[in-house]
Amino acid sequence: MLRRLAILPLACSVSLVLAWGVGCLVNDRWAWSQWLWWIPAPVALVASLAWLASAVALPRGAARRRLAAAGCAALVVAAGASMQSFRLVDRAHSASAVHLLCWNARWPGEQAPACARVLAAWSGRVMIISNPGRLAEHASQWMQPGDAIAEAGTFLLTGPVRVIEARPIVQGDDGFATLFRFEDPGSGQTSVLAVDLPSSPARARYAALARFAAQVRASLDLRSVDMIVGDFNCTRGSASVHAAFPGFDEAWSVAGQGWGASWPREWPILHIDLALVSARMRVERCELHDPGIGHHRMNALSCSRRAR
Repeated sequence: MLRRLAILPLACSVSLVLAWGVGCLVNDRWAWSQWLWWIPAPVALVASLAWLASAVALPRGAARRRLAAAGCAALVVAAGASMQSFRLVDRAHSASAVHLLCWNARWPGEQAPACARVLAAWSGRVMIISNPGRLAEHASQWMQPGDAIAEAGTFLLTGPVRVIEARPIVQGDDGFATLFRFEDPGSGQTSVLAVDLPSSPARARYAALARFAAQVRASLDLRSVDMIVGDFNCTRGSASVHAAFPGFDEAWSVAGQGWGASWPREWPILHIDLALVSARMRVERCELHDPGIGHHRMNALSCSRRAR
């Protein structure tokens, strides 16, 4: 009886692992495939364990051996993919590095003072906060004397820099984007495009991101942008992001530290808060931190300009 009951979890776990595999192959190029692409590797790892355990419970024979062997192979592949979400790097920050903190605060109202106290621990960095809500009213809690503050579109920037430009680029159904240009004596001038893309899972990411990128290019030459940061609502490695912003590398993939997922904050399994860097920039470190409040983890990165 127990062996017969193993057939159902075996079928479910095999189906889930195969769906994950198809998602890895086809990515989010189509609306139907993005659902498969979003299956996290740790989920496939658990499903592979269930596959193997269910196969062992089957009656002895060639079928059990083949299913168990396939389960072992799936387990190895899923474990390797899961490990891609954890990295350790040891790179010293250069004197000319730009230190950024990017966070989707999700419009804090009454929680704005608590959010401000969290940001105080990161005082001294350039902060780009999307959906800041009432945070600007409490910016004095984390800003240092001489820090600049600029609010444009749905984004807030603060930090020890001189703001040259703060201009909304796109504000529509396909997302929001604001261009920030700033400079400081150590790193010179830096241009950052802050973005916040729609979260609806029903929206086809590849097509929506293509439209969004076209709207950005209509107002801005992306070749002049050093970094693109924000809540993409697309996972790291997505074909949609690569096609929309060719020539940019994902910072965590280059110099990630620790666990590489940002959402949901308490138990992150998806890396949707991304930082893309142009070929002009060298990523020295990229980390995701739990602020203890809100729905997203913070993206902290340090980048320096490459020598020409």
